[in-house]
Amino acid sequence: MSGVYAKREQKKQARRGVYHAFLYELSEVQAGIQNVQDLMFYGPLDEADAENISAGLEEVARGASHLRRLETGVRLEGPDSVSVPAREATRLISWMWARMKLAHSDNLDRDEFWHMKETIESDYSVLGEKIEHIHTQATRHL
Repeated sequence: MSGVYAKREQKKQARRGVYHAFLYELSEVQAGIQNVQDLMFYGPLDEADAENISAGLEEVARGASHLRRLETGVRLEGPDSVSVPAREATRLISWMWARMKLAHSDNLDRDEFWHMKETIESDYSVLGEKIEHIHTQATRHL
């Protein structure tokens, strides 16, 4: 019986490690997205801010890439109640990055820019809900 318990504990520790790494990176990327949003939408835009936005977008891109690698571990450890929203959150971050990159370019007119801002803000809210759901589900499976 102790062998079964040990195996269960080992699985639990593996999940804990994978979930922790994923959720930590997810919160880092979320903070990076918030920083870029603040620079793009809520502050005065000058040349220095444009450079900071570009740097912030690169940071989000690196974080999203790392997050995709970590998501593989979450999918392997499962269950679907954690891995599916993890995949959705990772995909949503990629879409948000692309939208922020487009909004930062000079390819949008004023109306398109403000529509993009609203879309990104809505996506950010959905991302927060997904993160909360992942936390809740991950806790249930540890």
